[in-house]
Amino acid sequence: MLVVNGFIENGVFIPEQPLVGIEGRQRAVLRIEHEEEKLERVIAWKEFSQAIRASDEILVGEPQRLCLFT
Repeated sequence: MLVVNGFIENGVFIPEQPLVGIEGRQRAVLRIEHEEEKLERVIAWKEFSQAIRASDEILVGEPQRLCLFT
């Protein structure tokens, strides 16, 4: 997977760097970040982090390894 940062101006995507090594027709996904959504995610992660730090729950046992691919 290739991640390309850039911006959209007048409906045209302009990459930060030239795209090289892409031949023929390729599938692509364009994800548009709105600053409001980005800020909401940052706030949510901060709240999550603060809740963990403020917790007085005692953890027991050993951590389990997560296997995402079976």
